[in-house]
Amino acid sequence: MSREFDWTAEERAAKAQELRANSLIATTLTPEMEADLQLVDVTELSVLTRAGASRVLQVVPKAEREGLRPLVINLHGSGFVRGYQHRDTVFCAHLASQLDAVVLDIDYRLAPEHPFPTALHEIYDITAWAFANAGRLEVDPARIALGGHSAGGNLTAAVCLMASRSGDFKICAQFLDYPFLDAVTEPEDKLEPHSIFSADRLRAFSALYGVKRVNFSNPLMSPLYADPAQLKKQPPAFIMIAGLDPLRREAQRYAGCLVDAGVDVTVRQFEDCDHGFLIAGQARHLEARKVLVDWLHQRLGDQD
Repeated sequence: MSREFDWTAEERAAKAQELRANSLIATTLTPEMEADLQLVDVTELSVLTRAGASRVLQVVPKAEREGLRPLVINLHGSGFVRGYQHRDTVFCAHLASQLDAVVLDIDYRLAPEHPFPTALHEIYDITAWAFANAGRLEVDPARIALGGHSAGGNLTAAVCLMASRSGDFKICAQFLDYPFLDAVTEPEDKLEPHSIFSADRLRAFSALYGVKRVNFSNPLMSPLYADPAQLKKQPPAFIMIAGLDPLRREAQRYAGCLVDAGVDVTVRQFEDCDHGFLIAGQARHLEARKVLVDWLHQRLGDQD
């Protein structure tokens, strides 16, 4: 019987070390992908949040521009446990150069050292800071998008839910790439023979982040279970699904919930792709990047 809710602090630390040491998704960064870094300036910022000082990478196109740029806030994947990687900076350089946008890439705190809802609160505070400091960042506060990948997609949806309750800021668009949205359903019920993840690995990510079973049904950890009335207030959404991904069904269901709530939703499923393909440079990633960039262009275009 699974006993992840009874793990000691030492066992949790050991499991995190194991997950951080072994990646199931190989990353391929081509010279063409790396070349995007030559088109931008990357500056490390420190933003004060309720979790303490947070590391944020500010990615700005080198090309001159008159007027304010849009802003994209990016949240890396990691299962809430694995850390920020160079490939995340490369991806943000691509977004910045293609969209002529400022990108803030958040190196948020990880579980189990910082369990739910630490990273969520940290990201929320940084997003609020970005709105409050739009002038300093030289961005248009009416054109701020938030998005993420895998666990980052979960955190994106949760921040949007929090913002719709508080009214502190209004995100103009959200994008969720192969997001984790359902901690309630048992991992065994998500898997098929082709899945790259084992049930134990999925369970460990959730347990190290959520810690207690009661947290799993909290909509801020499992956005799929958000109140339909609250979903009506969500910003337009782009949801990218990998057809071989064990998380695909929860992404499909969440997209349906948003549609039922009247939200403008765009879904693109890459049937022959697996979890993580967009950022890791796997099959069809160039096509997927273009689809996402085109959608963001439509949402972040000049408002005049």
